[in-house]
Amino acid sequence: MGCAEDEPAVRRWRGVEKGEGPRSWLSARSTKLLAPDWAVACHRSTGPGRGTMRQRSLVANDPTSGDAADRRDRPPKSVPPLAEAVKALPHRPVYRMHRYFARRPYSVFAELVRHYSRPGDLILDPFCGGGVTLVEGVLQGRRVAGFDLNPIAVNVTRMELGDVDLAGLARAHAAVMKRFWARQRRLFSTTCRGCHDQADVLWFEVSSLAPCSACGKAFHVSAAGKAGVGAWYCPGCKTRVRFSPQHDTASEVMSVLYRCGRCGERLDEASAEDRALAVTLAAVLADAERQGLWIPDAAIPDCNMQRESALFSKGIVQFRQLFTPRLLLALAELKAAIVETPEVHRPWLLFAFSATLRYANRMVTRNPGWRGNRPLEWAKPGFWLPPVFLETNVAEEFDRRFKALLRGKRDYLANLPGAPPAECAEPGALLKSDAPAYHVARSSSTKLPLRPHCVDVIITDPPYGSNVHYADLSNFWAVWLPELGMGRVIDDREEAVIARKRFPGAKSAQDYQVLLERCFGECSRVLKPGGFMVMTFNNREPRAWGSLLVAAAKAGFDLPPGGVVFQSGIETYRHTAQSRRNGSVIGDFILSFKADGTRLQKARRDSALTTEEVTRAITKVLRREGRPLSPNELLQRLYVDLQPRMMERARGAIARGDRAINELIESLDDIRLLDSHRRQLLEKHFNYRDGNWALRDEHAPD
Repeated sequence: MGCAEDEPAVRRWRGVEKGEGPRSWLSARSTKLLAPDWAVACHRSTGPGRGTMRQRSLVANDPTSGDAADRRDRPPKSVPPLAEAVKALPHRPVYRMHRYFARRPYSVFAELVRHYSRPGDLILDPFCGGGVTLVEGVLQGRRVAGFDLNPIAVNVTRMELGDVDLAGLARAHAAVMKRFWARQRRLFSTTCRGCHDQADVLWFEVSSLAPCSACGKAFHVSAAGKAGVGAWYCPGCKTRVRFSPQHDTASEVMSVLYRCGRCGERLDEASAEDRALAVTLAAVLADAERQGLWIPDAAIPDCNMQRESALFSKGIVQFRQLFTPRLLLALAELKAAIVETPEVHRPWLLFAFSATLRYANRMVTRNPGWRGNRPLEWAKPGFWLPPVFLETNVAEEFDRRFKALLRGKRDYLANLPGAPPAECAEPGALLKSDAPAYHVARSSSTKLPLRPHCVDVIITDPPYGSNVHYADLSNFWAVWLPELGMGRVIDDREEAVIARKRFPGAKSAQDYQVLLERCFGECSRVLKPGGFMVMTFNNREPRAWGSLLVAAAKAGFDLPPGGVVFQSGIETYRHTAQSRRNGSVIGDFILSFKADGTRLQKARRDSALTTEEVTRAITKVLRREGRPLSPNELLQRLYVDLQPRMMERARGAIARGDRAINELIESLDDIRLLDSHRRQLLEKHFNYRDGNWALRDEHAPD
């Protein structure tokens, strides 16, 4: 039984390639992840006009499995907390279809699903974000429910989980490209310097003009030597000039990468015609808008990302200012072509369009020493405008993102253990389903639309305090998508974040804690007795840890013995902007909470965690390891040791009241020893040699 009466029990797997023959349902990875939960029997059936149908018969080895009602009423899987870390693997194709911030390693969540649940169990992710929990859940035959305040997160997750006729979608994409290519070619063409034929431009490189107060002349930043962060040497007078682009900064096309049918790919200096065209595009854009071309005019809100990027002080007040007139024209015309497509394909093409925005904006640049001529897409968690940037060919980027969508859906569909899961419009239908299914909704998890004690396990990746401001960043996409129920700035009033900057409505650590308390309270309500609430978490700021642990303890959760495991991050992603932040631990901590309301009565009465106590804990870590440790290694081990103690203090503070809770959070925030970049503070107690921390003589073992 699926989520709707008209839902077929088994739906056809759809491929793009005509006449594609049978192939294995499972990769080696999938087979490993499913064993030993399922005994898998595969068979194939075909029918006239239906192509190849793949169907999987799934038999639960679990002795507690029975009919659907039995599975729904059975207690959650009884297991100890996960004891060992899992090798973090790079994102699979399904997660590369569309960018989402702070998406965690799929291999880790696949193991959490396997360890803490059984086939047919209901898994909840109250902060579904980039959809990893839900995707890995259905890939192992679970029912999954996900909620998020962020409409971009909800749309990304639905696209990852959804079934689609890939052949029909490919035809719709081809029709859009045919209509759009002719429209955009006037924006991305040049004359080949070799044969003088018209050639398609892959990107134009644009340089800001920086004014030099010493000589009174402006210079192209692309032609100037670097003089430190945000500074260049004036080529004329050699004066050091600090510069940051403003909304009205003059710029000029400097070079062009193009593809000629005769001469191949060439990188040349921009021609006079290239530069002349660029000057006219603002007027062309204005005229197109008067004739009805839609471009978002949403204002950038005063928010953390605005403050950190100093957008208002630069005169950047609308999201459209993060794009050039050329890019706005091309993107708006592409979107207009997509809107003309049949409704069945439109959401998928808009999804590819949304993914394209990351690759076609004013924040795209290049690094020839790293990627050669390949553009560097917007990747930083902020809105930084580089003084030298690329205007990329929108048709080319959209085509690449569509191919990424096809790869992602093929990967997902090929690794499913059976027919694609049904989407349940209402959570009640999901609860009644006896087959893998999903429900994803835009909703605050402070009030979950689920009945009590219906969830077998909660597996999630909650907001990381101040690390990522999801709504601020996702507005970049959302304002372009009114057809998907967006088109405006995201309502973030219940987003659990800690603002790093001060602005009206900025949330504090206490606000973050209160929102998490409400969410975790709902998690406790819907979780079956004895079930786990498992999450990955990391933050270099002790106050965020304190807020999280207090919120979990207030909701009746505790960390059982062995409930904390450090999980290394993906090796190839270790040099991201977030990972390079001072004091960052590269990886996550897996926290396996379990409901235990009795522990509050047994809590110790003292709550503050002192600097002396942390110093003793560091000493214990260094003694136990018997060798010097890098800052990253030290913090990993220290947090694993401290979290149960911090949880105990949180329970003690809760027993004493709100004042004690505030004192605990403040005491954690004051322990600056935990910020490894403040080396001089740790050096009062320990030696720092060759990039490692070691015991001083007075801390040496007796």
